[in-house]
Amino acid sequence: MLKNTIYAILLGVGMAACLADHDNAGEATSNTDTVTEGGLITETPEPETPSEVTDPANLVISQGRVGHVRIGMPIAEMRSQVPAGQQIRDTTLQLEGQQYTAYALSGPENAEGILIEQICEPDCQVWRISIRNPDYRTTQGIGIGSKYSEITQHHPIAYTSLGEAGFVAVSEADGMSFILNTNQLNQGRLHQLKPDQVPANTLVQGILIY
Repeated sequence: MLKNTIYAILLGVGMAACLADHDNAGEATSNTDTVTEGGLITETPEPETPSEVTDPANLVISQGRVGHVRIGMPIAEMRSQVPAGQQIRDTTLQLEGQQYTAYALSGPENAEGILIEQICEPDCQVWRISIRNPDYRTTQGIGIGSKYSEITQHHPIAYTSLGEAGFVAVSEADGMSFILNTNQLNQGRLHQLKPDQVPANTLVQGILIY
């Protein structure tokens, strides 16, 4: 279990075990683009703007889930239950020359939302969720842009680590990793920093739920 948790934390881009079925790629709510470690490499057609407003409940981060998407949720179920005011599109992660299917869920106000990574053993299910939009928050108000001191008030940080995802503060108890902005930190000492040594005003630039 510990091995799987550390694996989920350190990977910069998700490893999925199989490609999802693309027979429904022509549906109105799904477009396809390609993601590498550096970001999008192909253009994606602008999705039609939904008439509905995103329910605030679908922007809440909690243990093991973001909005209606939960860890372990079957991919087929997740794709069939896209909330009003949001849209989903297939995207492709590339790791070590291999391509893997993931899903980008976003609202009309911002093209960035959450990235849903899958694992298939053999049935595909949600493996990890990456928060990309500051509109997503915990009930305590923690999200992208929060300070490290605010994180530690609500989430016990077991350790900090430098990996392909960046410099992360890991809350094992909550199944969350907070990717921290290191622009104001000594880059040569990141691998040595302990949780109580991270400056209080260090900002969160991403969150991983696993």
